[in-house]
Amino acid sequence: MRIRALAVMLVMTACGTSAAHMALAQNAMAEGLLTDTWGNPLQGVEIEARRADGGGAPRTAETDDDGEFRMMGMDSATYEFTYRIFGYIGARQIRDVSPGRRRGRLTAIELELDGSGLYLQEELSFEAEGGTPSVTLKSDGMFEFEDAEGEGEGNYSIEDLSAILIVRDYDGPDDKYSIAEPVVVTTPDNSFSSLAWGETSLARN
Repeated sequence: MRIRALAVMLVMTACGTSAAHMALAQNAMAEGLLTDTWGNPLQGVEIEARRADGGGAPRTAETDDDGEFRMMGMDSATYEFTYRIFGYIGARQIRDVSPGRRRGRLTAIELELDGSGLYLQEELSFEAEGGTPSVTLKSDGMFEFEDAEGEGEGNYSIEDLSAILIVRDYDGPDDKYSIAEPVVVTTPDNSFSSLAWGETSLARN
């Protein structure tokens, strides 16, 4: 009886240990921060993680308002992560995911603009009477500008008779511009002879 009881205890211990290892192996977490090349957090980036060995089902997540994501209950394994969002070049990353890692400062993963918008064929500069605001639209889809409180840069695209300006970097008040709310400047004709920035008219230099 003692031998049988000991054997049962050993089997139970082995099963318990195996279950603990399985639970530990599936208790890993992956997290990250997605930004543009100016360091602005990107909301709504789609993340897919597939095990490099082909095992298991792919995991998915999406970045929050702060550009962060977290995947819980992952296997302890090597994964291929894919990051996608409209308007940016997708990125891939090989990462080892394991349990027990303490949360620290997240390393940013930068996504570049895909450059597929409609831009001007030549660089054009515009300036209001008195000098500000002023804006230069470049042929690569980037722009530089200056207003009464600072200067900055970003990317733009042309839609009909409007230029949609997304301010990516600005050295004035932090809350004045947001990448979620583009600045729209309009032109009276497709030759871009002038721009209207709100109530202000900017003449082409």
